[in-house]
Amino acid sequence: MKITIIQFSPSRNTFKVSELIKRELEQRNLEVQLIDITGKKEIFIKKNIQKFLAENVIKHDILLIGGPVYANHLQYHVQDLIKALPKPNDIWGKYAIPYVTYGGISSGIALKEAGELLKSSKRIVHAGMKVSAPHRMTRAILSEEFNKEKMLDNNFPQITELVNRIMQLNHNSISKSSVKSLTYNGLITTLKSNIIFKEKVMHEKRYPKVSIDQSICTVCGKCVKVCPVLHLAKKDNKIIENSQSPCIHCLNCIIQCPYNAIELKGDLEKGKAFLQKMILKNGNKEIPETSVYPISQINQNKNSTI
Repeated sequence: MKITIIQFSPSRNTFKVSELIKRELEQRNLEVQLIDITGKKEIFIKKNIQKFLAENVIKHDILLIGGPVYANHLQYHVQDLIKALPKPNDIWGKYAIPYVTYGGISSGIALKEAGELLKSSKRIVHAGMKVSAPHRMTRAILSEEFNKEKMLDNNFPQITELVNRIMQLNHNSISKSSVKSLTYNGLITTLKSNIIFKEKVMHEKRYPKVSIDQSICTVCGKCVKVCPVLHLAKKDNKIIENSQSPCIHCLNCIIQCPYNAIELKGDLEKGKAFLQKMILKNGNKEIPETSVYPISQINQNKNSTI
């Protein structure tokens, strides 16, 4: 059995999970290809996802797609990636498994979106997984990173469970689709996500903008190295913003800048208040916090007693 994993990870949370999945699969003597699209010019500047996939993805039986949750949604670059996938053929397998990482507030409808998009690509969605992780953006906004205890440095039982589900696949028969199980957060969350949390619009119109103080900046390039979508670049001995690839507000640049030359411009107090309100209301209250779907009967019984 051959596995291909394709992932996007601005803060490296998803990447850590991807590596853990790969390690567990390889311990079962499976052949695994891990592709990280983070910071790839072909994806974010040239906008040629199909060519990138054709040149990099090898023959596989199962495709895993990983990405972060942004404002209750599967981050839109990951959505675009899934939309660009070829239909199953001699190279591309018919089975798919999405997985997402979220900052402990809400995983929203991200897995649902991933599952439905993979189903539209004519794949059978065998399972899905969500992982509660550190809320990286809060490092740049709040006094303390929220959910920082979820470090993802070691393996956790859900990884083993997900790999067990993969090992149980019988390629000689048609597996039942698990897409419906990914709508675990219900209708109200779906409505709120689609009406209130319009992620791409929020980035463009509502979020504070990244601003570079050229009088302080030493052009060390650390911000460029950590920008997952290549929004920042070096040109004419200064750091510029690349309009070809809009900022996704991961805020890695602010965190990594050693001279505080990058800051957010906008109503920061309003943003902080909203984030703190969301943490107070929903922080670490999603049950289960981390899970493989469909939830097994054993785990379902455990969760019902919490």
